[in-house]
Amino acid sequence: MKETWRFINSGKLKSYENMAMDEAILFGIINKNDPPAIRVYDWDPPTVSFGYHQKIKEHILPDKVKEYGFGLVRRPTGGRAVLHYDEVTYAIISRTDGILAGSVLESYRKIGEVLLATLREIGIDAKMQNSMPSDKEQKIWVNPCFTSASKYEINYKGKKIIGSAQIRKGNALLQHGSILLNHNQELMAELIPTNSNKEKEIIKKLLSKKTIAINDVIAKSMHFNDFVNILKNNFQKHFGISFSENGDLTQYENQLYEGFKNKYIINEM
Repeated sequence: MKETWRFINSGKLKSYENMAMDEAILFGIINKNDPPAIRVYDWDPPTVSFGYHQKIKEHILPDKVKEYGFGLVRRPTGGRAVLHYDEVTYAIISRTDGILAGSVLESYRKIGEVLLATLREIGIDAKMQNSMPSDKEQKIWVNPCFTSASKYEINYKGKKIIGSAQIRKGNALLQHGSILLNHNQELMAELIPTNSNKEKEIIKKLLSKKTIAINDVIAKSMHFNDFVNILKNNFQKHFGISFSENGDLTQYENQLYEGFKNKYIINEM
């Protein structure tokens, strides 16, 4: 019998709503054995998210973020700063047994295979990263997330098109992924601290060289829901799961969600 998951299409939400909802589902799985979920969403306004261990002012310029009218939020997952701007963000929230049993890298690979199949279905001959970043790349924490690719992340002609990060708590995992639809990450160069305009230009060129968006590759523009429908079908196919008709938060998760919102509101701007 196929395992039943939830598929939740949240559309555009505020940054604190997106993070609060993902964490609420995570704790619903941990504490109540709620069904696993795949949630997809976008951000209103566009938002810079930064990793759990990052210090804001070391990695982000809050005043510059505010100047652009963007949001700012800390992810519960690790990794570096990411600009979420007209994209498909996915959250895989599941127990660490069954389909996603195994190590962090094994779960990355299984999820990566679904993402790869989805891109190939729309005509993008993407590849999965086979190696870990070098020690040098891992030590340059000022660089945004999309300047380097971790193992099993997805690239197109050497340019990162999907970036992901995972956290595990108890018997559950949460994996976030940023699927670029219409913008590469070049604008991040304006939003992170640099020592000079020359350094800013170097980072901007690096981001342009290292990242690419789906609609920069394909001839016919792909919209959010079009991509989400293909992604949903590929998760069903590759995970061998079915989706429940009631793809929503449980009562317990809704209570957590309301309580978690304030946690993710940043007042430093």
